[in-house]
Amino acid sequence: MADLSVAQRAALAHLIERCPDRALPQLLGLAGTMAGDRAAALRELVEVEQLDRRRREVAFGPLAPLFRARADALEGLSFPAGLPARLWRVATRGEPELLPQLDRDDDLSRMVADRLCHSAAVVLRDAPEAVWPGAAPDRIEALAACLDLAPVARRALPHLSAWTGRPSGAELAELKLALRQASSAGPGGVERLLEILFAHMVEARMMLRVLALIGASGREATPGRDEADLLIDRIISALAHRAADIAAQSLEDDAQGRRLTAALTWCAEILTEIDAVLPLRPDSAWAKAVRQARLRIALRLSEHFDAAEKALDAVLPVQRTPLVGRMTRPTPLLSQLPDAAAAARARVLLTLTGQVRPMATVFGCEAERRQTAEALTGRLATWADEAIEQLNDGQTRDEGVARKRIGLTAELLGLLGAKDASRTVRRRLAIARSNTGASSRASPPAA
Repeated sequence: MADLSVAQRAALAHLIERCPDRALPQLLGLAGTMAGDRAAALRELVEVEQLDRRRREVAFGPLAPLFRARADALEGLSFPAGLPARLWRVATRGEPELLPQLDRDDDLSRMVADRLCHSAAVVLRDAPEAVWPGAAPDRIEALAACLDLAPVARRALPHLSAWTGRPSGAELAELKLALRQASSAGPGGVERLLEILFAHMVEARMMLRVLALIGASGREATPGRDEADLLIDRIISALAHRAADIAAQSLEDDAQGRRLTAALTWCAEILTEIDAVLPLRPDSAWAKAVRQARLRIALRLSEHFDAAEKALDAVLPVQRTPLVGRMTRPTPLLSQLPDAAAAARARVLLTLTGQVRPMATVFGCEAERRQTAEALTGRLATWADEAIEQLNDGQTRDEGVARKRIGLTAELLGLLGAKDASRTVRRRLAIARSNTGASSRASPPAA
């Protein structure tokens, strides 16, 4: 088979450049199953592209998260995703002989990576239309300034795990050095360095630990305290917005329940971190915002707890059973199938009541949650116990319907977190089934 022509190679290379990272291994595997010169050429092009991307990741690695949206949707410095590839092409065009140095892991490779970042910043400032056509001048300068800070960020990032843990004196000195270097890089250098560090953190709460260290060193002549305060303010503002969303969000189905649980988890983590690392003055704007967010969430959860108790009324129907004379008492009604909508709502509300147990203390409503959970558990267990007694006594008109009712009760107990009570109901229901089957087998056939 003939090899690819120059035009075909160029077109294929252009297509491979546009492939996402996850597609390249699949494309390489596909080429490996093919034979011939063209398949070999395809494998070569894919391997060259993979090598080029690894080198680009080494050079632009400190800034890589800036070209992706944050997973938690928080506001942060960001740039279009296609820029690194274009920046890389213009930065390496004049010095291709430096690229093999990036395959090593030593000081020389880091020097080469810093030099390529500098080259990209120069091209971006001198010929922005070649890299980022139509971009506003301030956005171009922001990205160029971040490229200028790449050497500082490259040396700082290995210390990030220590700064979010229990940093030693030497690690704190590295933080102060990074802030001084960023400050000397020009106006806004410290703010941009913090944005770069923030982009590398999947969890915003971890950034609060670094910001708290900067604030604690603010008594010294160390830059960064004002910039750290701005980022703290952004995180607390995000907390306030999430609390408002939680207060306004309804809870009708599983999808809404998952979104609400995710938002509650994020807020609980942020509040826990604030309580641990940020000493807020009671009269400060931050303290007021935190208290308001906590109160909003607690009140909304209280409403959900009340709704959970009401939701059980629809899935635990009762009927009045005569006792003596005119005296009656409520007993489980097992003749109707559970209403699907009512059962779904009860599942969502009881799941939330059980899942917020680890975080309810943070919001200040654990006592109410526990009281609600105990009351719900008692109601479910009592209703299931009496329903199983009816089943054993043969008082149900439709055994299949009765079992579905009792099975729903066991499911709700499990969702609520009452695992032992749920297992007990399921075990008793299984025994009741066995007893019913045994008694039917023992009964003589009708004449």
